[in-house]
Amino acid sequence: MVPKLATPPGIPALRVGDVATYDRQIEHLAGQLDRADLELPLRYRAARFGLCLCFALEPIDGPALAHELVRVTNDEGAIWVVVWKKPLLRPGMLSWDALQEAVLPTGWVDNKILSFGEQVYGTRYMKRKALRAATETRPSPA
Repeated sequence: MVPKLATPPGIPALRVGDVATYDRQIEHLAGQLDRADLELPLRYRAARFGLCLCFALEPIDGPALAHELVRVTNDEGAIWVVVWKKPLLRPGMLSWDALQEAVLPTGWVDNKILSFGEQVYGTRYMKRKALRAATETRPSPA
């Protein structure tokens, strides 16, 4: 599963949520894996991670989650958010549609969907290329 996340080796990674199944593989690939509960705000500094894998399988505010994941992920990084498949979605849980509504206004776009088993699936978000280019060409403050 982890190779399908298309994560370059040697980048700091963060797993949010209670699913530790992929921790060892991600840590081996990334070299470092921080872990956090699905509680907001996340306690990490801005642009810290190149990969965030979030298991949003408990009730959570979608826009607040999107804001925090974008804040802690660097511009070249990827955010994966795993949610319940529609037939298994329980009241109060974050749906894929609600996730899209929360993440897309941040300037990050979905570019891959991957099944994480029979019950859940994840969507990869990357910062829109035009926004990445704007950040790279902006002069740094003197």
